[in-house]
Amino acid sequence: MPWHESHTVPFSHLGVVSSVPSEGGVFGILSGAEYLLISESWNLKARLLDLISILNGPEHLEVIYELCPETERQKRAEALKQESLEYQRSSAASNGTLPGIRFWANPPSSFDHSSASEAIES
Repeated sequence: MPWHESHTVPFSHLGVVSSVPSEGGVFGILSGAEYLLISESWNLKARLLDLISILNGPEHLEVIYELCPETERQKRAEALKQESLEYQRSSAASNGTLPGIRFWANPPSSFDHSSASEAIES
């Protein structure tokens, strides 16, 4: 996803306090390559510290952010959200899976094929 002049830091109290400025911008919270949240704030440091305390110190997450003027923040956050959704859709399509849906390689032993076929036919 094309972030402009972005910075990535650990989503931790120390990572945010030591690296994120108290300025306005957009941010994304990442778990690996997947975005959990994309939003904007007039004070990135304060907002991220608030989220860390609400989530009770999440581990293994990162935050990416870019500074952005107030007049562009909401529009920029929406564009990043849209790009994230498009990327997730294209990733899912390329590996043959659907987001949020898992298929069994082998159905569980309790799955009765005949009753499922009867239910479909009725």
